[in-house]
Amino acid sequence: MLVEFDKHIAAWLPFSTRQGVWRRLEVLEAENLHVVRLMNDCAKAFRQAVSEPRELYLNVQQVRSLTVYIRWRRRGVRGKQAYCLLSSPEGQAFLVRQSAEVRQCYRCFNDWALALNLAHSLRLNEIRRLKKYLKDLSDSDCCV
Repeated sequence: MLVEFDKHIAAWLPFSTRQGVWRRLEVLEAENLHVVRLMNDCAKAFRQAVSEPRELYLNVQQVRSLTVYIRWRRRGVRGKQAYCLLSSPEGQAFLVRQSAEVRQCYRCFNDWALALNLAHSLRLNEIRRLKKYLKDLSDSDCCV
C-alpha cells in the first residue's frame, strides 16, 4: 500500500530524487539568466526601433526579492521616471496620441515584455518552492 502511494506521488513530480531537485534548480536558474538577457535585448531593441524623444521606454529592473521585470518607464530625472502600464488609463491615453505605426510598435514590445515577465516569474516561483521543499524534507529514507 505505501509503495503504491509513493509511486502515485512520484508520478506527479518532474524528479525522483533530491539530486533531481538540484538538477531542476540548476536548469531553472540557467533559464532565468537567459530570460534576463532576453529582457535586456528587448529593451535595447526598443531603443533602436523607436527614436528619441521617447515619452515611455522599456527598463529592466531587479528588486530585492530577486524578481526581474521589464516594464515601461516615463522619461525623467531624479526619481521622476514613474512606471506605466500600457493597459492603464494613462498608458491608453499615451497610445492614443501616437501614430498607428508607433502604437503598433509599443504594443508588440509590450506583448514581449509581458511574456518575458511571466517566463521569469514562473521560473522564480518554482525555484523558491523547490528550495523550500528541500529545506522542509526530512532525512527519512522514504522521502525523495
